[in-house]
Amino acid sequence: MSKLRLSGRARQAAGIFLIAVMLWVIVYAPTPLVVYEPGLAFETEPFVQDGSGSSGIRQTTSEAGNRGAFLVTTVKLTDAKYWQAIQSVWNKDFQVVSRDSVMKGLSQKDYLARMSKDMLASQSSAVEAAYRYAGIPYKLSPAGLQPDDDRKKIMIAANDVGGPSAGLMFALQSLNLLLNEDFTRGLRIAGTGTIDKDGKVGSIGAISLKVVTAEQAGAELFLAPTDNYKEAAAKAKELRSEMKVVPVTSLGSAIAAIQDEAGFTR
Repeated sequence: MSKLRLSGRARQAAGIFLIAVMLWVIVYAPTPLVVYEPGLAFETEPFVQDGSGSSGIRQTTSEAGNRGAFLVTTVKLTDAKYWQAIQSVWNKDFQVVSRDSVMKGLSQKDYLARMSKDMLASQSSAVEAAYRYAGIPYKLSPAGLQPDDDRKKIMIAANDVGGPSAGLMFALQSLNLLLNEDFTRGLRIAGTGTIDKDGKVGSIGAISLKVVTAEQAGAELFLAPTDNYKEAAAKAKELRSEMKVVPVTSLGSAIAAIQDEAGFTR
């Protein structure tokens, strides 16, 4: 009888130990996975300056009393735990993928260096696209883009965000300075997309998470690359957001979309 009692206690202890181990694995154990989540949205104005050191013009205020702003939307990338992988089955704001599919065999240090390099290239393309749209003469030099008028030199300092997807929004903010005109039209505008020197907007990843970020930041308009538009619009609908999502193909089409939304006519 006592042997049976001891055996039962041993089984109970073993069961508790097994549950504890499983919980530790689910909550703390390292995995070969990473997780994307909605990140932060930040205004572009403080990060973009002209040759005089100015970071902006007086922003237009909308009828609702809101100050216009361009917002860069980001996603958060971290090592995933097993509980996040499980939660991602029903929570679509967790996008869990293999580490190798993101890192492409790079170390974390090399991956971050590549993302930083992509961001710097994106900033240069954003400024060049803005120069071309504004018709401002410039030349290429070892020091970078040099406009004929030093007062039109644009400098972007946003080193804490990696990757090329902020190009469109930085180009729009650059135009504010170059043309001394508020292209927000009093709207709070979020968006994403790569941009080349000709102003062409390219697709990006994880756009549904950026829509969540924009919604949380109170954006009224979201500019999405055409190839990402359906996914972005579907996410906004899922969120029951009042934010309007519009597809854009270029810097010019982004400006036109903003003017249409604001009811602006020249």
